[in-house]
Amino acid sequence: MKRILLTKTEKEMLEAVRNAKRFPLVRFELRSSEEPELRSIALNHVYITRPEDSMELVKQRSAALEGLRKKGLVKISYSLPAYVQSDYRIYYQSSLYELLCHTVMEASGKPDFLFDLPAMRFGQVFPL
Repeated sequence: MKRILLTKTEKEMLEAVRNAKRFPLVRFELRSSEEPELRSIALNHVYITRPEDSMELVKQRSAALEGLRKKGLVKISYSLPAYVQSDYRIYYQSSLYELLCHTVMEASGKPDFLFDLPAMRFGQVFPL
């Protein structure tokens, strides 16, 4: 049997995923009102537990979740047939989403700026 090495953050995230009834996360995206099919990922695998979670902490969690996905320990899906709206409330309340909205607002007045809509794509993590 092949031994899988996990970082401390990966171990913590894997335990959280396994202990959760549901494990919601989001992808922060930039979208265009002029070209709806045009999208850009601003921040992937965003997992927030407190509205004031820092960018550094969220990026650490994101990297850990991606590591777990690559190691075949979790599945991350952004194609949910249904979701519990209250699971995602904290993301709308987060300082990081507020930052995304302000950044898009400031940049949208510039010429040739395509991405004028901040958005969230709801997802979930599943243990394997």
